[in-house]
Amino acid sequence: MAGTKVFSGPPSNKATAATIAAASATLFWTIAAHTFWKTMSTADLTLYVATSTTILTALIGFLVPESGAYTAHNQQRLLDQQAAKDSTTISSALQSAIQAQIRQLQAQQNPAAQALVNVDSSGGGPN
Repeated sequence: MAGTKVFSGPPSNKATAATIAAASATLFWTIAAHTFWKTMSTADLTLYVATSTTILTALIGFLVPESGAYTAHNQQRLLDQQAAKDSTTISSALQSAIQAQIRQLQAQQNPAAQALVNVDSSGGGPN
């Protein structure tokens, strides 16, 4: 996954642990419902799976520390995003300056162009 933009950087310990916790809770209740608690209704099974998965996932996600590599990668990613945003701001300022220059040149050229139009329409020299 090293060459993709979707999965870049080291894996998240919290996300991995939370995924394993959710899978474990779901697997436990599915096996329990089909082996030693065969009288469990679908509604009860759904309730137990959803509740235990939510609680276990939150608990594991809170307790498992994030790796230093993942944290450093995210900090660098945020710095890169900020730098890209800053460069966009700079280019916007540059674009505004260019547009101001264009307006200034047009303001200087409009009277000259108007004088040429007046010369051509009168059929002679400048008015």
